[in-house]
Amino acid sequence: MAFKQQLLELWSLLIEMGGWTLVALAGLSILTVATALVSAVQIALLQPFSYRSGAAQDLRYHIDKRKKAGANREQIEESVTLVVRGFLRQARTGFRLLELIVTAAPLLGLLGTVLGMIDAFQAMQASGDAVNPSDLAGGIWVALITTAAGMVIALCAMVVHALLDSLVESLRYRLECVATDALFGNSRENGPAPSSAMAQEDALSAGAE
Repeated sequence: MAFKQQLLELWSLLIEMGGWTLVALAGLSILTVATALVSAVQIALLQPFSYRSGAAQDLRYHIDKRKKAGANREQIEESVTLVVRGFLRQARTGFRLLELIVTAAPLLGLLGTVLGMIDAFQAMQASGDAVNPSDLAGGIWVALITTAAGMVIALCAMVVHALLDSLVESLRYRLECVATDALFGNSRENGPAPSSAMAQEDALSAGAE
Protein backbone atom coordinates (compact mmCIF):
# COMPACT_ATOMS: atom_id res chain seq x y z
CA MET A 1 0.00 0.00 0.00
CA ALA A 2 2.85 2.39 0.82
CA PHE A 3 4.47 1.78 -2.58
CA LYS A 4 1.16 2.38 -4.34
CA GLN A 5 0.73 5.61 -2.43
CA GLN A 6 4.21 6.75 -3.47
CA LEU A 7 3.41 6.02 -7.10
CA LEU A 8 0.21 8.05 -6.87
CA GLU A 9 2.10 10.94 -5.29
CA LEU A 10 4.76 10.79 -8.02
CA TRP A 11 2.08 10.73 -10.70
CA SER A 12 0.37 13.76 -9.17
CA LEU A 13 3.68 15.62 -8.96
CA LEU A 14 4.49 14.95 -12.61
CA ILE A 15 1.05 16.07 -13.71
CA GLU A 16 1.29 19.21 -11.60
CA MET A 17 4.78 20.16 -12.81
CA GLY A 18 4.60 19.33 -16.51
CA GLY A 19 1.28 17.77 -17.38
CA TRP A 20 0.90 14.66 -19.49
CA THR A 21 3.99 15.51 -21.55
CA LEU A 22 6.23 15.16 -18.50
CA VAL A 23 4.59 11.81 -17.75
CA ALA A 24 5.32 10.73 -21.34
CA LEU A 25 8.93 11.88 -20.96
CA ALA A 26 9.24 9.85 -17.78
CA GLY A 27 8.03 6.84 -19.75
CA LEU A 28 10.62 7.57 -22.46
CA SER A 29 13.37 7.65 -19.86
CA ILE A 30 12.34 4.22 -18.59
CA LEU A 31 12.14 2.94 -22.17
CA THR A 32 15.65 4.29 -22.85
CA VAL A 33 17.12 2.39 -19.91
CA ALA A 34 15.30 -0.82 -20.82
CA THR A 35 16.35 -0.62 -24.48
CA ALA A 36 19.96 0.07 -23.54
CA LEU A 37 20.04 -2.97 -21.25
CA VAL A 38 18.51 -5.27 -23.89
CA SER A 39 20.96 -4.04 -26.55
CA ALA A 40 23.92 -4.42 -24.20
CA VAL A 41 22.91 -8.00 -23.38
CA GLN A 42 22.53 -8.87 -27.08
CA ILE A 43 25.98 -7.47 -27.84
CA ALA A 44 27.54 -9.20 -24.83
CA LEU A 45 26.18 -12.56 -25.99
CA LEU A 46 28.05 -12.09 -29.28
CA GLN A 47 31.31 -11.32 -27.39
CA PRO A 48 32.56 -8.48 -29.62
CA PHE A 49 36.10 -8.46 -28.17
CA SER A 50 36.84 -12.14 -28.71
CA TYR A 51 38.32 -13.93 -31.72
CA ARG A 52 37.81 -17.41 -30.24
CA SER A 53 34.27 -17.40 -28.85
CA GLY A 54 30.84 -15.97 -29.42
CA ALA A 55 29.97 -14.75 -32.92
CA ALA A 56 33.55 -15.13 -34.17
CA GLN A 57 33.61 -18.81 -33.21
CA ASP A 58 30.20 -19.38 -34.80
CA LEU A 59 31.36 -17.71 -38.03
CA ARG A 60 34.52 -19.80 -38.15
CA TYR A 61 32.47 -22.96 -37.59
CA HIS A 62 30.09 -21.93 -40.38
CA ILE A 63 32.94 -21.39 -42.84
CA ASP A 64 34.54 -24.74 -41.98
CA LYS A 65 31.20 -26.46 -42.40
CA ARG A 66 30.70 -24.89 -45.84
CA LYS A 67 34.21 -25.92 -46.90
CA LYS A 68 33.59 -29.51 -45.85
CA ALA A 69 30.33 -29.48 -47.80
CA GLY A 70 32.31 -28.70 -50.96
CA ALA A 71 31.11 -25.13 -51.53
CA ASN A 72 33.28 -22.95 -53.72
CA ARG A 73 34.79 -19.67 -52.57
CA GLU A 74 32.06 -17.50 -54.09
CA GLN A 75 29.33 -19.49 -52.38
CA ILE A 76 31.17 -19.31 -49.06
CA GLU A 77 31.62 -15.56 -49.38
CA GLU A 78 27.92 -15.08 -50.04
CA SER A 79 26.94 -17.18 -47.05
CA VAL A 80 29.49 -15.38 -44.87
CA THR A 81 27.94 -12.04 -45.84
CA LEU A 82 24.50 -13.29 -44.80
CA VAL A 83 25.80 -14.67 -41.49
CA VAL A 84 27.59 -11.41 -40.69
CA ARG A 85 24.45 -9.44 -41.50
CA GLY A 86 22.52 -11.62 -39.08
CA PHE A 87 25.04 -11.10 -36.28
CA LEU A 88 25.13 -7.33 -36.80
CA ARG A 89 21.36 -7.12 -36.94
CA GLN A 90 21.18 -8.99 -33.65
CA ALA A 91 23.80 -6.67 -32.17
CA ARG A 92 21.84 -3.59 -33.26
CA THR A 93 18.69 -4.65 -31.42
CA GLY A 94 16.98 -1.52 -30.14
CA PHE A 95 19.15 0.94 -32.07
CA ARG A 96 16.22 2.23 -34.13
CA LEU A 97 14.25 2.81 -30.94
CA LEU A 98 17.11 4.75 -29.37
CA GLU A 99 17.37 6.88 -32.50
CA LEU A 100 13.63 7.55 -32.31
CA ILE A 101 13.93 8.59 -28.66
CA VAL A 102 16.78 10.97 -29.52
CA THR A 103 14.52 12.68 -32.04
CA ALA A 104 11.21 12.50 -30.20
CA ALA A 105 12.22 13.46 -26.65
CA PRO A 106 13.21 17.10 -27.38
CA LEU A 107 10.15 17.60 -29.56
CA LEU A 108 7.89 16.21 -26.87
CA GLY A 109 9.55 18.43 -24.28
CA LEU A 110 9.11 21.47 -26.52
CA LEU A 111 5.46 20.60 -27.02
CA GLY A 112 4.97 20.48 -23.27
CA THR A 113 6.60 23.90 -22.92
CA VAL A 114 4.39 25.41 -25.63
CA LEU A 115 1.27 24.00 -24.01
CA GLY A 116 2.40 25.30 -20.61
CA MET A 117 3.07 28.76 -22.04
CA ILE A 118 -0.39 28.79 -23.59
CA ASP A 119 -1.95 27.99 -20.22
CA ALA A 120 0.14 30.67 -18.52
CA PHE A 121 -0.88 33.39 -20.96
CA GLN A 122 -4.51 32.30 -20.84
CA ALA A 123 -4.40 32.67 -17.07
CA MET A 124 -2.81 36.10 -17.47
CA GLN A 125 -5.55 37.17 -19.87
CA ALA A 126 -8.26 35.95 -17.52
CA SER A 127 -6.72 37.92 -14.64
CA GLY A 128 -7.06 41.21 -16.52
CA ASP A 129 -5.39 44.11 -14.72
CA ALA A 130 -4.76 42.03 -11.60
CA VAL A 131 -1.85 40.10 -13.12
CA ASN A 132 0.77 38.93 -10.64
CA PRO A 133 4.21 38.81 -12.35
CA SER A 134 5.43 36.16 -9.90
CA ASP A 135 2.56 33.85 -10.83
CA LEU A 136 3.33 34.33 -14.52
CA ALA A 137 7.03 33.64 -13.98
CA GLY A 138 6.16 30.54 -11.98
CA GLY A 139 3.95 29.24 -14.79
CA ILE A 140 6.68 29.80 -17.38
CA TRP A 141 9.27 28.11 -15.16
CA VAL A 142 7.09 25.05 -14.82
CA ALA A 143 6.46 24.99 -18.56
CA LEU A 144 10.20 25.00 -19.32
CA ILE A 145 10.76 21.88 -17.21
CA THR A 146 9.51 19.64 -20.02
CA THR A 147 11.99 21.08 -22.53
CA ALA A 148 14.88 20.49 -20.12
CA ALA A 149 13.68 16.95 -19.40
CA GLY A 150 13.37 16.16 -23.11
CA MET A 151 16.89 17.40 -23.83
CA VAL A 152 18.38 15.39 -20.96
CA ILE A 153 16.66 12.21 -22.13
CA ALA A 154 17.77 12.78 -25.73
CA LEU A 155 21.39 13.38 -24.66
CA CYS A 156 21.43 10.22 -22.54
CA ALA A 157 19.96 8.15 -25.38
CA MET A 158 22.50 9.63 -27.81
CA VAL A 159 25.44 8.76 -25.56
CA VAL A 160 24.16 5.22 -25.01
CA HIS A 161 23.63 4.75 -28.75
CA ALA A 162 27.18 5.93 -29.51
CA LEU A 163 28.71 3.58 -26.94
CA LEU A 164 26.73 0.58 -28.16
CA ASP A 165 27.54 1.41 -31.78
CA SER A 166 31.25 1.39 -30.96
CA LEU A 167 30.84 -2.15 -29.62
CA VAL A 168 29.06 -3.20 -32.80
CA GLU A 169 31.94 -1.79 -34.87
CA SER A 170 34.36 -3.80 -32.77
CA LEU A 171 32.30 -6.92 -33.45
CA ARG A 172 32.24 -6.18 -37.18
CA TYR A 173 36.03 -5.77 -37.23
CA ARG A 174 36.61 -9.12 -35.55
CA LEU A 175 34.18 -10.90 -37.84
CA GLU A 176 36.06 -9.47 -40.82
CA CYS A 177 39.33 -10.73 -39.37
CA VAL A 178 37.90 -14.20 -38.77
CA ALA A 179 36.43 -14.41 -42.29
CA THR A 180 39.68 -13.22 -43.88
CA ASP A 181 41.76 -15.68 -41.88
CA ALA A 182 39.43 -18.61 -42.60
CA LEU A 183 39.13 -17.91 -46.32
CA PHE A 184 42.60 -16.64 -47.20
CA GLY A 185 44.82 -17.78 -44.35
CA ASN A 186 45.81 -14.24 -43.40
CA SER A 187 44.20 -11.87 -40.91
CA ARG A 188 44.77 -8.37 -39.62
CA GLU A 189 46.08 -9.91 -36.41
CA ASN A 190 49.24 -11.05 -38.21
CA GLY A 191 49.71 -8.27 -40.77
CA PRO A 192 48.12 -6.57 -43.76
CA ALA A 193 45.79 -8.71 -45.84
CA PRO A 194 46.40 -9.32 -49.55
CA SER A 195 44.28 -7.67 -52.19
CA SER A 196 41.87 -10.62 -52.42
CA ALA A 197 41.37 -10.50 -48.66
CA MET A 198 40.65 -6.79 -48.86
CA ALA A 199 37.98 -7.53 -51.45
CA GLN A 200 36.39 -9.96 -49.00
CA GLU A 201 36.46 -7.29 -46.29
CA ASP A 202 34.68 -4.90 -48.66
CA ALA A 203 32.01 -7.51 -49.25
CA LEU A 204 31.55 -7.98 -45.51
CA SER A 205 31.35 -4.22 -44.99
CA ALA A 206 28.68 -3.95 -47.68
CA GLY A 207 26.78 -6.76 -46.00
CA ALA A 208 26.99 -5.00 -42.64
CA GLU A 209 25.43 -1.89 -44.13
